[in-house]
Amino acid sequence: MIRSLYLFILLSLLALAGVWVADNPGQVALRWDNYVIETSVVVLVIATLIVALVLMVLYQLFFWLKSGPGRLGGIFSARRRSKGMDALSHGMVAIAAGDSDGARKAAVAAEKHLQGEPLTLLLAAQAAELNQDDRAARIYYSKMTENPETEFLGLRGLIQRAKAENDLDLALLYVEKADKLKPGTEWVLKDLLGLFLKLHRYEDADKTLTRMARGKTAKSDRVKHMRAVIAYQRALPLAENGEKEKALTLALDAHDLDPAFVPASVMAISLSQPGRKLDKLINDAWRHAPHPDIAKAVKNLIPVESPADWLLRAKRLIAPLKPEHPETMMVMARAALDAQEWGQARGYLNKTADIDPRGSVYRLMAELEERANADAIAARKWILESVEAPQDPLWVCESCGRQEKSWTADCPSCGTFDSLIWRKPDQGVTSGDLLEAEIVQEIEAPKPT
Repeated sequence: MIRSLYLFILLSLLALAGVWVADNPGQVALRWDNYVIETSVVVLVIATLIVALVLMVLYQLFFWLKSGPGRLGGIFSARRRSKGMDALSHGMVAIAAGDSDGARKAAVAAEKHLQGEPLTLLLAAQAAELNQDDRAARIYYSKMTENPETEFLGLRGLIQRAKAENDLDLALLYVEKADKLKPGTEWVLKDLLGLFLKLHRYEDADKTLTRMARGKTAKSDRVKHMRAVIAYQRALPLAENGEKEKALTLALDAHDLDPAFVPASVMAISLSQPGRKLDKLINDAWRHAPHPDIAKAVKNLIPVESPADWLLRAKRLIAPLKPEHPETMMVMARAALDAQEWGQARGYLNKTADIDPRGSVYRLMAELEERANADAIAARKWILESVEAPQDPLWVCESCGRQEKSWTADCPSCGTFDSLIWRKPDQGVTSGDLLEAEIVQEIEAPKPT
């Protein structure tokens, strides 16, 4: 409103000025050397306005001509950038679709139109990966690490390349650089933990796990179990080198973290001295995970012991803990059989056969018939039963299915860390005649008396 009022006043003043000039035309004389120009004031004002207008047009024309090349360059640059961004988009789509040739062509086009653009290196590296050109991919990822904007992405690419080539030390070097660049990044910590485990740097793995698991996560069963496995792996070389006290401390820590982790319980039992603490340890281990290896460790606490004495000790230490569990009854059946307590052995085996009929139960039945009654026909019957029975539990890799009699931290086939679990394997095709021959040979072997 105020601006309109100002405009109205200005127009009014201009109109008054125009009227005044028209009423008082006046005369203007311009003398230059021998020349004299005479005109009215109105004409002079109009001429002045025309000259000013011409000068303004000439100035604008000069400015446009001066900045024209830059403007034209900007137009062409914008067109190049647009083409480059289109090439980037097409390249990413080609990579997602697995089109290696399309990705390569798009990478070339993007580099042509977007020279020096960080994203073109990423596209080129991904295209090289798709074309299985490992050398080119490594070069592009290395160039990416020279630019702060793409350094982190370049390191990730180099990490994947080093892992694919199984150069774990180089991969670890890149991961540590990435961790310094962006500490606490989830995928970096996971790679860091995985590489430390593969390189058997268990102390560093434990520290990394502490960084990863905080708050409630640190108290989860999965994290506790992994800590137990790491502690056990740290204890192994100490036990082998005769540092039994340090090994026992780590084994007990592992058992406390996960009482169901059998290898740690076995080591702790084997390294402990007789006493109430050992009895409590055996009790705790068997209640959480009844296992033949634990029973073997308990038996080996007294190297020289008669079968009858072992039977009595097993009745005191193992039988009361989980009396109805198949593993408990199998341990007691084996002990009774070795002690030639045929009736007790038969009782335990009959109960086990009702609860968990498996091959080892029937093989012990065959051994019982052979040794107690010298009944080869009955023994053969049980051997044939064992052929069709479910297999005994083994350590089975959850990743590749490999079966092992002993637990190892890394699967011997696929190398996966902590993938072996104790369970019954899938029933496979078995040759009955071959198995029968093996079992007959086993039960006819001399037994301790």
